[in-house]
Amino acid sequence: MIDPLVSWGVLVRAVLALVPVQIFLLSLLLLDTYRLVRLRRVALSLTVGAGLAGLAYVTNNVVLAVTGLPVMAFALLIAPGVEELSKATWLDYQVRSHRTGFLADATIIAFATGAGFATVENLYYLRTWPDAPLLLWAVRGLGTAVMHGGAASMFAIVRQTGEAAGRPLLTTRIMALGAAVVFHGGFNALMGHALPATAGVLVLMTFLIGLVHQVSERRLRRWLGHGLDRDRNLLELISAGEVHTTPLGRYLLSLREHFGAGIVTDMLCLLRLEAELSIRAKGTLMLREHGFTPRPDQDLEARLAEHRWLMESIGRAGLWALGPVRPWHGHGAWQRRLVESESATSTTS
Repeated sequence: MIDPLVSWGVLVRAVLALVPVQIFLLSLLLLDTYRLVRLRRVALSLTVGAGLAGLAYVTNNVVLAVTGLPVMAFALLIAPGVEELSKATWLDYQVRSHRTGFLADATIIAFATGAGFATVENLYYLRTWPDAPLLLWAVRGLGTAVMHGGAASMFAIVRQTGEAAGRPLLTTRIMALGAAVVFHGGFNALMGHALPATAGVLVLMTFLIGLVHQVSERRLRRWLGHGLDRDRNLLELISAGEVHTTPLGRYLLSLREHFGAGIVTDMLCLLRLEAELSIRAKGTLMLREHGFTPRPDQDLEARLAEHRWLMESIGRAGLWALGPVRPWHGHGAWQRRLVESESATSTTS
């Protein structure tokens, strides 16, 4: 028969080790006024983070065996790089493929990845040290686990900012990874002062979450206002047949020399369709901000299919030439993911 005191002790240790980082993640989701991140994406990132923890565990053991470093030296010099690089591969893909558009959603995805990583790591230690003091699990749950989410968030914030600003890709990646590794390594260096280190992580992450929320909301509102006006103006010019009188029209006419009249016509159709869908995407975000859910649009999938057809017809060279004037080019390509997720919701409803 299992001693009830032992069972309660295991439960308390598990709560201390696993729950705090999930509370932080929940707070990020509650601050997401525009509902930029769907719960299934959060669940996917938690799962990916858990898998990356297993990969990092194997890698750390191999490197530790090869180098023969003392465990403490390894924890300070090697482990932060290995673990943050593993998380960075997933986060860099999210930013590079325009699955994140702003600091808020990039931070949520990053923190969820770190939370999944920390959950598996703490489950492993719960099994390895089941009788460890409660203070240890409080430090691991409130400190180490939140640190993993915070380090991943540091990478995402620097990486997303660099992507939005158009900075060199390699430079941005190095800076983002460096920020995550320094934060992680700094926490490990303070392991001899666990309580101050844990308090410092909690204070820093609380401040960072608040700052990211404020900056992201401000930038998103500005983007909604300016972007909506630009999309409406473009749509009005195309609908009125007056686009040829604008610099955009003259640019499109100049492309005839390289792509032919038929391709240029498809380019104009693509611009009109992207302007229409961009207006819809921004309207969706505005409705979400005020607590409303947009009505399902059964025609949305057909319009996205038309968009895919136009892109294939125009080809890579044509899309590259059209890039500077497309609503969904570069940072704006994030809107496509939003409309696609909305289409998937409409299809299943």
